[in-house]
Amino acid sequence: MIRQRSSLAALAVLAALALTALACQSVANFFSRPESAAPAPTEVVGLVAATNPPSAGEATPTPRRLELPPTPTPFTVGEDDPRAQLDLGHPDHNDSFDNPVTWFDFDTPGRAAYVVEDGQLLGKDYEPDEIYAWWSYTDTSSGNLYTEISATNGDCIGKDSVGLAMRVDRDTAAGGYSLEVSCDGAWRFRLHQIGGDQVEFVDWTPSEAVAQGPGATNRLGIWGYQARFTLFVNGVEVGQYWDTNYRHSYGTFAAYVRASQTYDLTATFDDFAYWNINFIP
Repeated sequence: MIRQRSSLAALAVLAALALTALACQSVANFFSRPESAAPAPTEVVGLVAATNPPSAGEATPTPRRLELPPTPTPFTVGEDDPRAQLDLGHPDHNDSFDNPVTWFDFDTPGRAAYVVEDGQLLGKDYEPDEIYAWWSYTDTSSGNLYTEISATNGDCIGKDSVGLAMRVDRDTAAGGYSLEVSCDGAWRFRLHQIGGDQVEFVDWTPSEAVAQGPGATNRLGIWGYQARFTLFVNGVEVGQYWDTNYRHSYGTFAAYVRASQTYDLTATFDDFAYWNINFIP
């Protein structure tokens, strides 16, 4: 019995010595550990928090950020801007082209084709034509309001163009007023008559506000209150017009691509919206 107790005591002493040695080694490793073994900086989506600034010669890490959708409409404008009375952050109607049945689709050889697909309105004008504009129209009505749409050029050149129309006749899908921008950086304001002829209220006018070239996107905006129109491209006022005959007071909307030189000219449209204008005394 005495021999057994002695053996147990010896084992306990050996275990205590071993634990003491491990503890000393851990303390020594902690104080001798190189800086590169320090914990990595904390990274938060949308924000970058660096616990240690990079030393000389080290590459700065690329920050990760939240991807926010673009804001096509300025939420605040100047006091002299007619849109100042509108809540630009909250349109009365917004259409992201997720519902294909709200816009008229067709494919007419030699004329044009339109279809809502993948969250956009896709348009194609088969043959150049300076007289007619073949368009797609929506089932939403328009009167006194401000309206916008984003239009992206296809493989365009010169006066190949894209446009937005308002107060289009609901029964014939013709007529109305349109703002149009060309591939080479100009805009014009037209009256589309139900008989087919166009009236150039404002002929092609160059403007730095218009994004040029194939693939360029322009935000087209028309302020229409009774016979008064103010025209915007990418949030910038480019012109005004007063239609003394006041031929169209109500109707629907249309978007279109119009070929001037390019066969099978394409374009895409997105983010359609409008804001109703209250009575102006």
